[in-house]
Amino acid sequence: MAIMLLMAHLVPSGMARPAFRLRRSTRLSATGRVPKALYAPKNRNFGYRLRSSAPYGPLSYSTKTNVGVACSKPAKPARWLRRLTGNRGRVAMSSSLFGGFSSVAATSSAAGGTVSELRSLMHKNGVDAYVVPTSDPHQSEYPPNCFARREFVSKFTGSAGTAVVTKDKALLWTDGRYFLQANDELGADWVLQKDGLPSTPSIPKWLSEELKEGSKVGIDPFVHTVSGVRAMNKTLGAKGIQLKYLSDNIVDDVWSSRPNLPTAKLRVHDIEWAGVPASDKVEQIRENMKSEGADMTIFSKLDEIAWVLNLRGQDIECNPVFLSYLVVLPDRVVLFVDESKITDVISKHLNEINADIYSYSNVLSEVEKLSEKRKVLVDPASTSIAIFNAAEKGATSITEKISMIENAKGQKNEQELKGMREAHLRDGAALAKFFAYADALTKKGETITEFVAGAEAENFRSEESGFFESSFPAIAGEGPNGAVIHYRAAKETARDIKAGSLLLLDSGGQYDCGTTDVTRVYHFGGDSIQPSQEMREAYTRVLKGHIAVDTAVFPEGTPGFVLDAYARRWLWQSGLNYLHGTGHGVGAALNVHEGPQSISPRFTNMTPLKPGMIISNEPGFYKDGEFGIRIENLLEVVEADTKHNFNDGKYLKFERLTHVPIQTKCIDFDLLTDEEIDWLNTYHESVWKKISPRIKDEMVAMDWLFEATKPVTRPPPKAKTDPSSDAPVESSAGTSGVAAV
Repeated sequence: MAIMLLMAHLVPSGMARPAFRLRRSTRLSATGRVPKALYAPKNRNFGYRLRSSAPYGPLSYSTKTNVGVACSKPAKPARWLRRLTGNRGRVAMSSSLFGGFSSVAATSSAAGGTVSELRSLMHKNGVDAYVVPTSDPHQSEYPPNCFARREFVSKFTGSAGTAVVTKDKALLWTDGRYFLQANDELGADWVLQKDGLPSTPSIPKWLSEELKEGSKVGIDPFVHTVSGVRAMNKTLGAKGIQLKYLSDNIVDDVWSSRPNLPTAKLRVHDIEWAGVPASDKVEQIRENMKSEGADMTIFSKLDEIAWVLNLRGQDIECNPVFLSYLVVLPDRVVLFVDESKITDVISKHLNEINADIYSYSNVLSEVEKLSEKRKVLVDPASTSIAIFNAAEKGATSITEKISMIENAKGQKNEQELKGMREAHLRDGAALAKFFAYADALTKKGETITEFVAGAEAENFRSEESGFFESSFPAIAGEGPNGAVIHYRAAKETARDIKAGSLLLLDSGGQYDCGTTDVTRVYHFGGDSIQPSQEMREAYTRVLKGHIAVDTAVFPEGTPGFVLDAYARRWLWQSGLNYLHGTGHGVGAALNVHEGPQSISPRFTNMTPLKPGMIISNEPGFYKDGEFGIRIENLLEVVEADTKHNFNDGKYLKFERLTHVPIQTKCIDFDLLTDEEIDWLNTYHESVWKKISPRIKDEMVAMDWLFEATKPVTRPPPKAKTDPSSDAPVESSAGTSGVAAV
């Protein structure tokens, strides 16, 4: 039995120190090391029966002591195991233990063979090139495995990219988040096109220059939008090149192991967190239809459908949506969905809005019938050309306009905001426990891998009420892997995290009440092991940009791109930058990425930031092959109380949703102003007050949080000796902050 005792700290005035208790642990022996159990929740019996629960997979173990009491719910094995394990406990875990984020590329055939087969089908179908985007029929950022065709063809596993295959070339376009990852994952026969760089042509431009006049480019009309097809036609048509719609996606014909469509049941999103009944949302849509002179509208985007109906699904990992289409008519709605997903509870819920259920597979023929002699409203940016053409066959007219749902969903109501605030409090508690666990482990000289770190972050979240799953696969990058912006650790190749490691952890959770997304960079090993000065400078310049966005006050109507330079200014001053946006919208218990708002250099997005919108604040810096820095909080847009209101205008600002400490060990305080230090201390005071009551029974987490949120002051100038004199000379070279006493 192991006993651990923590030294209590002197407590500043106003910070009550909770009572701590000791814990005991037992040991397991098997074939794979598991980190030491550092603490156990108060008021729980010691010992848990380890049991496997889908989708976490089997667990093999043996114990030297008898342990086991029934849990109130099935346990995620790794989490309960940690509570039982001593510092040398070992366990053998299956590769499916940590939530089953599967890779289509990992299980498919060699890329060269796939491309060769694809070219044979291209020849058979009379096309000279074939375009394979990431998107599914609903323009999902993360498609379900059955629609992950681009990943299957190219073996590139990033969330953004488009593959193009011609008779003799194979290319992949992706953005700056994935340049390093794509270089690692693409085979020798593939060429990476770095999208967004001035020297990289667009796909239509490249095709128009590569193909001869009279050539044909094949596409699946289900996965290309009306707007996208028109843009391609404009460029290709100018060179005499034709788009050809193929009724069957030819990738499916070479994908013998293609997964089936998902069949998970739907669930109702509670009105406590939805805020507005589905019936009210449908009526708002009908009012919008009237104003546009339409009597039918079609929705294809999955998060929009889930939001309108107050339903959630499980068809896409980390995204609580379900494969479907929605048609709203003046007297009823039609939901195209796999009927096996509809339970009695869901059926009753849908009856309240007079919804008819049609088969998902019959959407084209039924849309054609429903649109007959109707005036149809569609969003060309989110509707596939296949759905558009089906509606056009029967409709008397089609009106094109950006979906009203995108803006309505983006501007949260008060209950949605309440839920998002609660989700971030739960998330802050979970991450305090995770970092306490990892910090104590590495200080003892032990290690965990990146793969385990991401899994443990999810496991700590899973103990919070209302947790369903991660909001995206965790990005846990140690050292050089932190420079891969959307890195995803594999069990077999994950790097160790140990004393001296710099870890970038970007992770989030899906709760019943809201969605979270937070990034922190953490240097392990305590004060005896320090990050390099290069790391400190990069970290501090990123932090300064983060603070600049956080504290911005701006006029109503300001689009997000205006604030992007706030985040980059201090990096630019040192000749540094990053190749991704600064902020994205986040759904309320929905997708972790949503529009229309953003903060990025893309000045074409003129969507103004409005009260109720949620936006991320995540500047970064990445040194290839060495380390990555990113600091991310989620922010709520609120009205600002300014001294003046020029021209009777309103001003806006941000309120923070995220409550996770920002490590002060990595800061070069010579680069921070007094105001920025005050901001940091104020933030940490808020984190302590809001999170400590939620972890008061977790002694190691409380101790870690107390240390991590201590106020800091600018260190005094260091003294150095003048070689010509014995007298000390003042210098301002100090870089470490000290805790205020």
